[in-house]
Amino acid sequence: MFFIATVVDTLKLTPEQYESGDSLALISAINAKYPERVLMDVGLVMTLYDIVKVGSSLIHPADGGAHFEVVFRLVVFKPHVGEVISGKVSECTSLGIKVSLDFFTNIQIPYYHLFEPSHFDEAKKTWIWDDKQEDDDEADEDEEEENEPLAIKKGDMINFSVHDVNFTGKTYSVKGVHTMESKTDVGGVGPPVRRRSQSFDKGKSWEEGGNLRTAKMSNSTSMEVIGVMSSDGLGKNEWWENDEDDEEEDEE
Repeated sequence: MFFIATVVDTLKLTPEQYESGDSLALISAINAKYPERVLMDVGLVMTLYDIVKVGSSLIHPADGGAHFEVVFRLVVFKPHVGEVISGKVSECTSLGIKVSLDFFTNIQIPYYHLFEPSHFDEAKKTWIWDDKQEDDDEADEDEEEENEPLAIKKGDMINFSVHDVNFTGKTYSVKGVHTMESKTDVGGVGPPVRRRSQSFDKGKSWEEGGNLRTAKMSNSTSMEVIGVMSSDGLGKNEWWENDEDDEEEDEE
């Protein structure tokens, strides 16, 4: 879910920033530029991890600032395909479920990735899993117990599995808006698959060099996580508590 990404970027320090020293000034410049931003094909930057190397400064006569090529490492959020994550439901609609991790909210579980059969209760804004409810009713018929519906509503904590991680980058120019989309392979193998408009200039996004990435950010980049909730252990924890108790009894 979290990993360390190595980045190289050219950072400018103004004469006023020299007073705090190069190291502190560069840390401030990185913290002002990167945290809470999405880097194309990399993920959501959480914080600076450390500075690896600072090159010689180049002073531009036009602005009086010193420009440093800096190699540094960032803590980045990008879940792996197949990873199971716990989050809070922020909204239920007929299209599916939206989930929040507090620091990241662009998580969607489409209706076709939910347990089958399920249906959406428009009045209560709730998704209900029908199949397991029927099984539970049959199992408890002799005990004459009435089960609560296996429903998911806003505010519930749920477990889901990551199905896709998608990136969209937008660059604005006099020619209009140019976009590039990147989709993580469902199998989690190989590099992301990119789709970009013909007029999009790749140099305005990310250029890879060895194991370093040259930071040339587009005007706007977003990351979307697509989840799936259709296998054992996913959904609400209480759905599976009885199953775990039954397994323990069988082992005894």
